[in-house]
Amino acid sequence: MDRIRIKDLLLRCVVGINDWERKEKQDVLINVELFIDLKKASSKDDISLTLDYKKLKKEIVEYVEKSSPYLIEKIAGDVALICINYEQVRKVVVEVDKPYALRFARSVSVVLEREKSEVYIGLGSNIEPEKNLENALKLLSSFKEIKIKKVSSFYITPSINEWGEEMRNLPYFLNGAIKVQTYFTFDEMSEVLKDIEVKLGRIRSGKSFDPRPIDIDILIWKDSEGVVKFLHKDLLERNFVSSCVFELEPNLLLGEKHILEIVENPKIKVEMKKAENLEFLKRFESV
Repeated sequence: MDRIRIKDLLLRCVVGINDWERKEKQDVLINVELFIDLKKASSKDDISLTLDYKKLKKEIVEYVEKSSPYLIEKIAGDVALICINYEQVRKVVVEVDKPYALRFARSVSVVLEREKSEVYIGLGSNIEPEKNLENALKLLSSFKEIKIKKVSSFYITPSINEWGEEMRNLPYFLNGAIKVQTYFTFDEMSEVLKDIEVKLGRIRSGKSFDPRPIDIDILIWKDSEGVVKFLHKDLLERNFVSSCVFELEPNLLLGEKHILEIVENPKIKVEMKKAENLEFLKRFESV
């Protein structure tokens, strides 16, 4: 992948855990490698088609020189976040050197790598669904590592068993999906979603059909190169899941399959009724 490098950015800030380190600013040396598609910029010679690295450098300088962290790991992580928030940046590698941090060594450095992934997440609830779905979206949007890009409509669907048979004794679900960008890893995101479920009262009893305040699943995980690394079986099998994803990205390709083909050929097809005038959804329409 193409890349832009900002080399040997020498800055000063308060950093360290010792008392004397908290009193005076010290040197830190920062190197940033940005993975970005430069095909159009290189062929058309147009500055609007590349990254504004002067602006990025200014943001890094302003952040570092005002900061006073205990660890250079913190500096590296925050600089990575500044970089990855630029739409064009797919991946970033940040190295932060602390000169003369160790006797007999020229410096100690930390290298962090962050990759921007595109993730489709399914959300459902059949216990106080509007309240719990709104709270789930609020909790997700509170993470600086997660950016909600688009929210689908939500649909009223019956509770079903694994064979797609309606369970009439159980309350109906409200189901939808969101598209997010994140630099969490797959495992980190999975833990975040589980923690949100627990916070909202989800108890995994082992009975897969029990009513639940919230159900959050990763449906699709695409890496910084656009390669699909994970595909949830419910997306391939259940019409209400694939329909929500189709609404988010009508031209989505999953390997050799178009999302429309999956929508039109579900293994399990249930009645879907679009939920109208959801107050919680209005708060996320501008995302």
